[in-house]
Amino acid sequence: MNKIRSCPLWVFIILLLGLLLAASAIWHKLSASRTPPPRAFIALLLPDKPASNKYALAWQDAANEGGVAMMQITASQLVDMEPEQRARIRGIILPDTIHRHVDAALAGVLEEYVQAGGALWINYDAASENAGGRFLDKPTLARMVGVDYLLYRELGKQMVRRDLMLMSPSTVAELGITPGRFQPYAGGKPSLLQASTYGYDQAAFSYLATRGSFQGRVLAEGPDGTLIAGLRDYGRGKVLFVNLPVTFLKIRTDGLWLQSYLNFFNTRVLHLPQLASVPDGVGGLVMNWHVDDANAIPYLDLLKKLGFLEQGPYSVHFTTGPDTNQPGDHRGMDLAHNAQAQDWVRRLRALGYDIGAHGGWMHNYFAFNINEHNGKQWASYLANNKQDLENLTQQALTEYSAPNGHHPDWVTAWLRQHGVLAYYYVGDLSMGPTRTYIDPADMHGRPWAFPVSANGGIASFEEAVRNKLPSEQMTLWLQDMTRFAVQQRVARLVYFHPPGVYFYQQTVKQWLAQTRALRDQGVFHWYTMTQLSRFLSQRELTQWQVAPAEGRDASWVSVSAHNPGSLARQSWLLPKSSARPVLRSGKAEIEALPDAWRVSAQSGQDLRFDYLQTTSDTTETRHAQ
Repeated sequence: MNKIRSCPLWVFIILLLGLLLAASAIWHKLSASRTPPPRAFIALLLPDKPASNKYALAWQDAANEGGVAMMQITASQLVDMEPEQRARIRGIILPDTIHRHVDAALAGVLEEYVQAGGALWINYDAASENAGGRFLDKPTLARMVGVDYLLYRELGKQMVRRDLMLMSPSTVAELGITPGRFQPYAGGKPSLLQASTYGYDQAAFSYLATRGSFQGRVLAEGPDGTLIAGLRDYGRGKVLFVNLPVTFLKIRTDGLWLQSYLNFFNTRVLHLPQLASVPDGVGGLVMNWHVDDANAIPYLDLLKKLGFLEQGPYSVHFTTGPDTNQPGDHRGMDLAHNAQAQDWVRRLRALGYDIGAHGGWMHNYFAFNINEHNGKQWASYLANNKQDLENLTQQALTEYSAPNGHHPDWVTAWLRQHGVLAYYYVGDLSMGPTRTYIDPADMHGRPWAFPVSANGGIASFEEAVRNKLPSEQMTLWLQDMTRFAVQQRVARLVYFHPPGVYFYQQTVKQWLAQTRALRDQGVFHWYTMTQLSRFLSQRELTQWQVAPAEGRDASWVSVSAHNPGSLARQSWLLPKSSARPVLRSGKAEIEALPDAWRVSAQSGQDLRFDYLQTTSDTTETRHAQ
């Protein structure tokens, strides 16, 4: 006892510290063992106590629609992981809006992760605030980004710019952005294109002012050189910085940017598989005709003459009431008493086309009078139009398009209640089919939205006439749309009114010759909204994950999938590598495409295959030219 009392105090301190360190090591080991192993190679990093789930849901929905296997983990789960377990995650996303505060422990883990070879996507205002919610003088991860981008102390609210967004044509292609969304830029940089919009004079985007020379590949920039997106090497890993509030834009009906950068991160940066959004992984177009009134019916004969009816199927939508601009003008189609219009509806349905409603019975009168608050007054017009068509076709109506693009949210609720599967949409411009929403809690079960594609401010033949677009340019855009769908293996919607075709007959002939040739090669399909909606609703049930392949070296990846109904026609697109994928279980066809492997499920509920991940770096960082 006396010997213990005679020990110096520093000995007790050292022993106590040792016990504390041992306890800490044991606690971390136990925490790591409780942390589930990664079930995907991409992780969305969330704070331990997120303020709202709706933003995380927006990211997860974007991943599901884009065919990206992504899991969600919290900051503490990532910190508690052993380095070997953390290394199994190939890419981490730090989203805007959701994760504005990053503490020192998490910041250290993220830097160590990238230094060791991981990929980190830092988005907009991520890691920009302290624990009290105030802007930092410098973002926590600014060193990894490579430029200064939070200049609040110096610029105040002016640190947020609102201006054009510029990209090179090659970047537009790599991000998988639909032709026409970017247009020539007349601001002195002929090698760049500017993002456009549909229905507005210019597309202005909000992004943070940046300062400094970016040592990496500039993907997007402002007219003054502000960095909007860039990819750079950091240690053995990579950092993608996207200076756009993509989360905010997603839930404000402009989801293209989140979808495009997520696809880029998954496929171009990490070379990971993607679940195709079209049956059998074969791209195509949805052609949507809007037949507004009686004056449009004779032009259907012109469409037949030009060869439209030799292809298809298409989505053809009719406004069926007796009037157009106001009650009693007798300028409508009056389908119930119009034998010629009835004959056309029957003929198109017999060809396998899907017949839909174009608005509420009186095209312009309905479009000009509806708003967000008068659904009770105008719902009967939707019912009348639907009933006219169902009485004639003897089939439930499953498609809808808004006259003049006017589509209040009560219309979507009405369509959902009455079994409509899909609708034409002027929001989410240039995207593929999506579950568009303002409130994510109300997303699941909503009809599929089919955003319109546009060439700048021109989406249809009649708009091209009004803007005096030369036939050659209209031809080029439509053929580019077709090539894009084939090469990207996606679906996009194009639309028009039959009378507008009269002014672009040569364009139509050339376009249909192109689509016929590609269809005959088996690389292009015409789809209807209904067909794709049913496929996508079945696809939503598919649960799949990626993991290191058992019994192989680290470059081999295993994909396992389950669908409680059937996996038939679900396809995975894999970056092309030297070794053919190996089917482990289930029924599937494996095809070598020019730039990818395609694994298409034939039947059954379960599928598993291994493939060799490509090591080629198609996004090798470089200084912007």
